[in-house]
Order: sequence, then structure tokens, then C-alpha cells
Amino acid sequence: MSVKTMIFIDGSWLYHSRQALFESLGEESGFEIDYKRIPDIIAHQIANVLDSEVDVVRTNYFGTIPVNKQGYNPSKQKSFYDFLALQCGYDTEILEIDFRREPNARPDDKWVNVALASSMLYYAAVPGTYDIAIFVGGDADYIPLLRQVRLMGKRVQIVSMNNIDGKQLSSTMLLTTPGIQDMPPMFLDEHSQQIRLVREEQTRVCKSCGHDEVTTWAGPEFFCSNCRTEYRKQIRTCDTCGRQEETTWDKTFFYCTECRSKHRGANAEPAG
Repeated sequence: MSVKTMIFIDGSWLYHSRQALFESLGEESGFEIDYKRIPDIIAHQIANVLDSEVDVVRTNYFGTIPVNKQGYNPSKQKSFYDFLALQCGYDTEILEIDFRREPNARPDDKWVNVALASSMLYYAAVPGTYDIAIFVGGDADYIPLLRQVRLMGKRVQIVSMNNIDGKQLSSTMLLTTPGIQDMPPMFLDEHSQQIRLVREEQTRVCKSCGHDEVTTWAGPEFFCSNCRTEYRKQIRTCDTCGRQEETTWDKTFFYCTECRSKHRGANAEPAG
């Protein structure tokens, strides 16, 4: 009989810790991560430890996304979350941080922690949902959660990162506190080569305009570079005159075409 497991990923921690994956292979500039393989790699590791078949019944990913934040276009981040849900089979819980209502909000400050803890405890209370909770993260804040889940009769596996070159990616307390895990911690950076995504170039047809373009994108829908640029356009308000204009400019400040032209004209050198 297979062991039922459920994976709970702290998406904010994984995003900020991914540099450790790059550095473990000596690549400072980074590479693409194969998110589809992460659950399989974790399951394979646990199967070897338990000498039993492991069934990953669900992979839960928790993240945040800013909305109504001046100068920020969330389309790229939203596309990534859609990719996790539609292409990788993750169950995503993405918390919208509304900067219009909370102008001083800090998107990574406890939002994900509370959502992940609530979900792990909920499923632990539902009979037969999972036998092992796989926690992917590195913060000591989760210690009470993992202790409580074990008290509910579940086993816990911690998946984290090694602390490389002085970077405190994983809390020492989380990795060494007794009574919160049932197996030795697993470190993703020790599996960097397996997690690295290798794409092959191919010619694809844009779903919007029908234009052929060479790409490494392997998703079911493809849009050419021109159409992607068009998609990223948004309506911005000029900081000088208040005029609204469509643009792809994503910095915190924005000036309309007319104000930019006036500024250039005022600073032009007079004819000799």
C-alpha cells in the first residue's frame, strides 16, 4: 500500500532561496527551475527512506501578488502562478495584497505563513487525506505548526536548503528542534541538477496573430514577442498633467508622451 503524502510549499521562501540552486551548480546568473519535477524528486527521496511507494495526492503552493501597486504590472507574476496551476498540477493559493487598501503592506510578512498553516492543519483533521505532510520552507515560525501536525498523528518531512556562503536560508532551529519531523531533512540544492529545466528551441505559431517564432516555451499556448508586449500594456496616469495613457512602462513614475516631449524640448540645446 502506498503512503499518502501532501506537499505544502512556502512560495515566498522558495522564490527568495532559489539562488542557492543556481550557486550549487556554479551558475550565478541562474537557470529555469523545472517545477513539474519537484514533487517527483521529493516523493522519490521519501520512498527510498521508507522503502515504500509514495503517492503525492496534492502539491499546495502558497504565494502573494500585489494589486493596485503603482508602477507594478502583475501580469508576469500571474502568468507564473497560472503555469504552476495549469501545467504543473499545483493547487495554488495566491493572496492578493491590495496596495490601495493597504499602502504600507509587506507582501511576504506572515501572509503565506498563515495560509500554509491553516491548510496543513485543515487537511490533517480530515480523515484519510494524508499520512505525511511535506513542508517546503525554511522559517522557524513553522515549528509550532509541524509539532501540532505530528500530535494529530501525521508524519512530517522538512524540505529546505543548505545555508551556503553565510546565507541563512534555513533556520537551524527548524532543522534541529526535536519532535517536529520524522525523517532527516531533505535539501533541494543537493538535487539542483535534477531540478534544472532544459528547454529545446522550436518554431511555434502565435495563438493571437498567427506569426511563426522560434522559442523554448513548451506550454500549450504560445504568444509571440510582439503580442506579449501588447498584453503587458496598462493604463497609467501622468505624474505631471494627470493625463491617462496606455503604456508598457512599469517604473514607479510615469510621464505621458506630451509631457516627455515638452521636457525634451525644454532641455534641448539652442541652435548655434
